Amino acid sequence: MASEFAKVNYSLSNKYLFDATIRRDRSSRFAEQYRSAVFPAVSAGWVFSEEGFAANWSSWMNRAKFRVGWGQTGNQEIGNYNALTIYSTNPATSFYDLKGSNTSAIPGYELTQFGNAKAKWETTTSTNLGLDATLFSNKVDFAIDWYTRLTSDMLFPVQAPLTSGVASVPFQNIGEMRNRGIDLSLGYNGQAMGGQLTYSIGGNFGMYRNEVMKTTGDAATQYFGINDERIQNFVVTQQGYPISSFFGYTIDGIFQSDDEAAAAPVNNLGANQNKAGRFKFRDVNEDGVINTKDLSIIGNPHPDFSYGINVNVNYKNFSLALLGTGVQGNQIFNYVKYWTDFPTFGGNRSTRMLYDSWSPGKTDAVLPQLTSSDQVSILPSSYYLEDGSYFRMKNVQLTYNLPHTLISKIGMGSMRVYVQSQNLFTVTKYSGMDPEINLRNYSAGNDRQLGVDGGSYPAAKQYLIGVNLVSNYSNLISFTVNTKKMKKSI
Repeated sequence: MASEFAKVNYSLSNKYLFDATIRRDRSSRFAEQYRSAVFPAVSAGWVFSEEGFAANWSSWMNRAKFRVGWGQTGNQEIGNYNALTIYSTNPATSFYDLKGSNTSAIPGYELTQFGNAKAKWETTTSTNLGLDATLFSNKVDFAIDWYTRLTSDMLFPVQAPLTSGVASVPFQNIGEMRNRGIDLSLGYNGQAMGGQLTYSIGGNFGMYRNEVMKTTGDAATQYFGINDERIQNFVVTQQGYPISSFFGYTIDGIFQSDDEAAAAPVNNLGANQNKAGRFKFRDVNEDGVINTKDLSIIGNPHPDFSYGINVNVNYKNFSLALLGTGVQGNQIFNYVKYWTDFPTFGGNRSTRMLYDSWSPGKTDAVLPQLTSSDQVSILPSSYYLEDGSYFRMKNVQLTYNLPHTLISKIGMGSMRVYVQSQNLFTVTKYSGMDPEINLRNYSAGNDRQLGVDGGSYPAAKQYLIGVNLVSNYSNLISFTVNTKKMKKSI
C-alpha cells in the first residue's frame, strides 16, 4: 500500500486548535480502477479554561478542553489477489488418466478461488465529541468521548452458490454498519504521610452498540460466519442486528414426561424427539411444527460495557502496581460443548454429561437423556450460549528500589528487585477455559466469528521474580525467573 497526504495545523493563543489532513491511499489488492481512495479528516479544539469567563473556576479547574473531530479511514484487509480468479493443479484432484493406462496421469487445473474485480475500499466515517479536564490542583484527570462510526462498503467474504463450484470466495462490498459508543476515564493523584506515600487511582469505562444498517436492501438477507465447524452455521450477519450475532434454535428446557412432550409442537428435526428426556425446542415460527424455519438469532457476542482499573502506590523505595480489566453482558458460544457434552466422536466428556443428563425424576437436568447417538440435540442452540462476563487481575507487581547511596558505592546507577504476577485470578461464570476469547482470537476477517470458543488456548497465570542492575552508562544485568501455570478461572 502507498499513501500520499497533506496536513495543516493551526493554533491561536493556545486556546483555539485546528488540524486537517487529506490522504490518498493506493492498494494493489484491488483491481486497477478501484485501487485509489481519498480519506479526509478534520478536528478542532477549544481550551475554554483559558477564556476570561473561566477565571471564576480557576480555584478548582486547572485546564479544560472541548474537542470535535470528523474523519474517514479505509480498510484493505482482504488478502492478496482478491480480484483474481485462480486455478491451480493438484495430483489428487485435477490429474486425470485420460489414456486409460492406469499407470500415468495428465496434469489438469481446477478452480481454487473465485475472483471479484469490483471490490473497493471499505470506508469508516467517524465523528466524535470529547471533553478533557484537569481539576483540583491537578489531582483529578477526567476525559469523556462520544463517537459514532459508520462503515460503508463493508468488505465481507460472501459464500458462492454451490452450483458455482467449490473454491475460496472473495471479499465483496455488502452494505453499512454503525457503531455508537461512549468512553470515559477518571483518575485521581494523591499523597499522604508528608509526601512519603504517593498514589494514583484510575479507571476507564466504555460501551458501544453495533448494528448492521444495510446489506442488500432485503432485511432477510443473511451472511454466515466461517463455515469450518462440524455443525451448521451458528453465526450470522443480518440487517437490523449486531454483526456476528449467534444463530440457532431456542431451547426451553427438557420434557419431563411423555404427556408434556405429546402436547408440544411436532419436532421434524429428527425421529423420537417428542418424548420425556429430550430437549424442548421453541416454536419460534409459531406454525405448530419444529423445523428449520424456527432458526433465529439467539444471542449477541458484543458486551454491554467494558471497564478497567489501575492503581499505583509508592512508599519510600517500594512501589505497587495493579491492573484489572473486565467486560459485562456479552455471550459466548461454547462450541467445545459439542465435543464434551454429546455422544459425537470418541474422547473425553464433561462432568455435566455424567451428572446433569436427564433421568426420570431429575427435574434440574441440563442435558437430555443419554443415548448412543443424538444428531438433534447437538444442533446449534441456546444451550451452547453462556454469559461471557468476567473480571481479570491482569497484572500485580511489587518493586523495591535499593537506596542510591548503597548502589553508588559499587558504581551502579540503580538496582531494583521485583515480584510480579500476570493473570493472577479471573472472576467469571463461564464454564470454558477462558472467557477472554474475543481479543486474543481476533484477526482480519474473524469479525464474522466473534465470541466463538472452539477450544481457545487459555491465558497462563505467570509468576515472575526479577532483578535489574543499571550502571551509570548502560543496562548491565537484567534477569527474570518466570513460572507459568495453567489454571481454570474462578
